[in-house]
Amino acid sequence: MEIIDYIKKYPLREFHKGDILLSEGQQSARLFALVHGYIKVTSIHDDGSEKLLWIEGRYDIAPTEKLFSLSGELSFFYTALSDGSYYDIDKSEFIAKAKADPAFMAEVANSMSDHYDDLLKRVDSIGQTSIREKLVATLRYIAERFSASDQVDLFELGLKLTHSDIAAMIGSTRETTSLELHALKDAGLIDYDRTKFIVNLSKMT
Repeated sequence: MEIIDYIKKYPLREFHKGDILLSEGQQSARLFALVHGYIKVTSIHDDGSEKLLWIEGRYDIAPTEKLFSLSGELSFFYTALSDGSYYDIDKSEFIAKAKADPAFMAEVANSMSDHYDDLLKRVDSIGQTSIREKLVATLRYIAERFSASDQVDLFELGLKLTHSDIAAMIGSTRETTSLELHALKDAGLIDYDRTKFIVNLSKMT
């Protein structure tokens, strides 16, 4: 892929779980191309509660919402969900490359189209009626986004989501989410303990 070859010329930097990489209201002249690890994209409500909107993974470029904007404040927070690394890209150079190279721009457009499709799936997952339906749709969405297997161990992928993280994704409390997760475990849709979190996609049809 031409994009991957291009971004490898930039410095490779590491991040650690909990690092705030970008903040709401910040002006950013850089892009992050993830090599490994995960970043959560969140918003903070007036009451201080966090809403987990999106998870960036390998080969994703962030911040996507400002990809072709040289100015403007960021709308969300970008925080490391795990240890990882990324290529630190100069945004103005990236944009200039895209404008000058039609093949490169076509690859960027294709990537943006895939990203938009993923966002629609994410919106659909939180548009379900009940908390349990939102939970099932969200877990299925995450598993399918980062794996092609029917049985996906999120912990094995390095995506160690807590009950609080999942609650923030579906707009529920940690307590309610924990109860619903236990019910899904009893039903065989998921299996989890301190060492694993398995999503059984074949049972989520």
